[in-house]
Amino acid sequence: MQLHDIGRTALLCVIGGAADAVAYLRYDTFVGAMTGNTVLLGIDFAQWRLDHAGYHIGIVAAFFAAVIVTRSAVKGGIPAAAPLLVTALMLAGSEFIANRWSAAVVATALGMQNAAVRTIAGVPLNTVFITGNLVQLGSAVSHASNPEHRTAPALLTASWFAYAIGALTGAVALHLVGYPMLVPAGLALIAAMAEASRR
Repeated sequence: MQLHDIGRTALLCVIGGAADAVAYLRYDTFVGAMTGNTVLLGIDFAQWRLDHAGYHIGIVAAFFAAVIVTRSAVKGGIPAAAPLLVTALMLAGSEFIANRWSAAVVATALGMQNAAVRTIAGVPLNTVFITGNLVQLGSAVSHASNPEHRTAPALLTASWFAYAIGALTGAVALHLVGYPMLVPAGLALIAAMAEASRR
């Protein structure tokens, strides 16, 4: 594992945390954490709020469709930098839709990001939601005494801290910046350029 692997992990997770925080505080929904939206969907049905249920179904569907399309494109030979560039453009563009459906645009963008980069330094990880990473971290800790298995705990720990820092960044940006989603959009542009330079 190299220092740039931790930096790459951290940058992508900051983007995910920042975008999710901005969207949650603005629209009361998640754009990266589909577990949270599934819980909200169940609550919507329990409270018979079918308009809200349709909204959450739409966000989950947008994320899921983006994952399918992006994974197919990457497997077909499209470099990961391309969907990361589209992610940056979609995050920025969501600021100008100016209604709660911009959350679906951001969910699409984060689905693309997560599908574009699935492993770093041989470690499978998620960059726009964190629960799976914590499960993997718990499993990896038991092997951490072996020098060959220290990469996973380091990257997975970095992903959690970076996601939390991203959420803090997004929450602060919402109060200090006129267009707060431009913060993760700018970081996504940097990630796309860094990914392109890796090739």
